[in-house]
Amino acid sequence: MMHQSTDKIKKIFIYILIFLFASTIFNFQILNSFLKLFKINKIEIKNIAYQKEFNFFEGKNIFNLNKRDVINVITKFPNIEKYKINKIYPNQIRISLFETKPIGKIFKNNELFIIGSNGKTFKGKDSKNLPLIEGTLEMNKINNFLKKIQLSTFSLNKIEKLVYYPSNRWDVIFNDKTILKLPSEQITTNIKRAEILLRTKDFKSKVIDLRIKDKLILYNE
Repeated sequence: MMHQSTDKIKKIFIYILIFLFASTIFNFQILNSFLKLFKINKIEIKNIAYQKEFNFFEGKNIFNLNKRDVINVITKFPNIEKYKINKIYPNQIRISLFETKPIGKIFKNNELFIIGSNGKTFKGKDSKNLPLIEGTLEMNKINNFLKKIQLSTFSLNKIEKLVYYPSNRWDVIFNDKTILKLPSEQITTNIKRAEILLRTKDFKSKVIDLRIKDKLILYNE
């Protein structure tokens, strides 16, 4: 619908130009004034922290602005998950940027990075409410496991660490030091088993070991 509207405005623009050229009173001052009308003079971005990254689009003809050029700027920010780009004729652009939700943190080369719900990492402030990922830097493995945790009743802000092991399995270490040892297979099923245990009022064990198939081992370290 937006594309059709843009095409219609372009056609009107062309018809006006043809009229001006055909007019006996046409002059280049009129043309220049008309073209200036469509030069971008305002770029509206709700989050001003990103404003300067888009300033170079000012002065460009709004009809010649390719949305792909704007998207290429947006993709430089791994903490942006969604965006909207609107051309407001004759000479304004509105860009809405939506930041991703932080769901974890990880150290790379001794630098802290935040993991977003969009599956990307970016530099940010440390948060005690986010679980620390240890044991791997492979984002596909990390994101797959985080998705499983998010689909469970486990609250991320109650998890201290998620530790990956070379055997392709994970430990979940909660803030209260309860440890859930998961197997490398049927992770979702075993997370559900652990959920039932942790909801039990008289459950007091500090370690839930589900590494052996069809077995449940409980103990205190």
